[in-house]
Amino acid sequence: MSKAVQNEEDTNSTLFYARNEYYIGNFMGSINFVLPEQGTATTELLSYMYLSYLAIDSGRLIATDIKENNNTALLALRYVNEAFEQPAKIESILEKLTDKVASEEDETNIWHIATAIVYCYDGQFENALKILHGSTNLESMALSVQCLLRLNRIDLAKQLVAKMQEISDDATLTQLAQAWIALSLGTEQMQDAFHIFQEFCEKHNPTPLLLNGQAVVHLGLERYEEAEAVLRDALTKKHNDYDTLINMMVLAHLTGKSHETIARYWEQLKQFHPKSEFVADLEKKSTEFDKLCLQYSLSGDEAVQA
Repeated sequence: MSKAVQNEEDTNSTLFYARNEYYIGNFMGSINFVLPEQGTATTELLSYMYLSYLAIDSGRLIATDIKENNNTALLALRYVNEAFEQPAKIESILEKLTDKVASEEDETNIWHIATAIVYCYDGQFENALKILHGSTNLESMALSVQCLLRLNRIDLAKQLVAKMQEISDDATLTQLAQAWIALSLGTEQMQDAFHIFQEFCEKHNPTPLLLNGQAVVHLGLERYEEAEAVLRDALTKKHNDYDTLINMMVLAHLTGKSHETIARYWEQLKQFHPKSEFVADLEKKSTEFDKLCLQYSLSGDEAVQA
């Protein structure tokens, strides 16, 4: 089958819609495309349902559905859920995943994506890039772009996005990757990212992911009223959304809101996302700051006594 025919077929398939809804952050939409076909669905189609469950913190459904003796690539997603639920076991989980990547023919790319996700969750972006290196699969390339941006290698990320454009310039992931690059480049390019997010909002239903993309552009261009409007819209769609709460905290700081307002968003983050990178990092910095303050306080007391 020619590539052109394959692409045309994909755009009319349940897989296409489930995948696309997952990409733009409409996770329940992706799940609802898969559920009616769950009994006869392919491994690849089912993977988007389970990835969506992970995204909405419903990993218990993965543990229930995918047993340890599962002989499909869906087992990889069980391991991802285990890594999220039991961070202390990440090293042993990664051993299982990397062994599978080395020994299995990964036609659906699920093992590679799952392994890279766990590496990213553990902050090992270089190892995630090694797993994904050389792939012409758009999902692997998009995840590689995110890793490179986390490593502040925007130059390499731009090169990879250019390759994605050569493969499929109109693909959702390619468009989103272009938006990520535009956001990373700063104010002059940020409006390009806004147009991409806006187009997806108009073409599909707005999701917290897309609305937060718009909000970051507004924040970067100091359009604070517009940022607040889209962030409040995002909160109506998911009241405990991780990115939205962080961006609301940032907005509150930038607009001089009260300490109580900022503290409210912080408490929500700690309540709903206690294991998140942002919460762990901020609490670590807070602890370090308290220790430094104590040191200076003790030094001052000694000086007074002298």
